[in-house]
Amino acid sequence: MALCNDKCGYDKWLHFIMGAVIAILVGVIFARIPPHMPWWTVVVALGSVLVIGVIKELHDSNASGNHFCFWNLLYTFYGGFALCWLPWLAAYLLAIDG
Repeated sequence: MALCNDKCGYDKWLHFIMGAVIAILVGVIFARIPPHMPWWTVVVALGSVLVIGVIKELHDSNASGNHFCFWNLLYTFYGGFALCWLPWLAAYLLAIDG
């Protein structure tokens, strides 16, 4: 397996955006499940970003002319991490609302 040297570029912004979208979607859906625990919501959201990112990179590594890119995975996780406060806030507000 070749080491990826592509540390920046347009592709990385797409990974960042998709990581953020995955974290928000999964996190907000999970936040609505009682008992509305904010930190577990963040763990589930970021865990799903990481799992989906690894699966996507493994899929890319099996395609001809492509490889597993650690930087793509890192940018995907950064996108999820940047907006993980939104699912936390959703779970927190649902918890105090009762």
